[in-house]
Amino acid sequence: MSFLTETVAIPVWLLILIIGGLTPLILKLYKLFKTGKQEEIIKEERDNRVLLKLRTLRKSASPGKPPVDIAKEKSKEKKIEMVHVLKIMAAEGDKGVLLKAISDRLEISSHKVQEALQQLTNKKLIEEVVGVSGTKYYLTDLGKDFCRNKGITKSHKHY
Repeated sequence: MSFLTETVAIPVWLLILIIGGLTPLILKLYKLFKTGKQEEIIKEERDNRVLLKLRTLRKSASPGKPPVDIAKEKSKEKKIEMVHVLKIMAAEGDKGVLLKAISDRLEISSHKVQEALQQLTNKKLIEEVVGVSGTKYYLTDLGKDFCRNKGITKSHKHY
């Protein structure tokens, strides 16, 4: 350190400021490499516009396999949650089910159940009816047909 201080007069407060400013960046880079996440730039062209998106990838556990797309993993999880919700609703029949009851049976957060119910409502597979005891969800005729076609019947008691 004596060579540096003798050749160039750098105040100590400036060195502390530089080190303090770089520390969060170094920690973030360390955390990024430690977790094994990568980001890939995706170029999409829509309506004469070019969109650049970052897709987060996670390194695979085994070294020979390609990185896994986190967005695809989350999409698969959401589809599985929707199927579990449909199984519960098919098992209940025409009684209707409360959001809390579904959340308790699946042992997942009510927020995730709410997202699944919203997607199923948008697809017109279920309908929500607000009543005195709260909002109950019922299978629509389209939802019943869908469950029958996919083999999700009232006899499915395992979730």
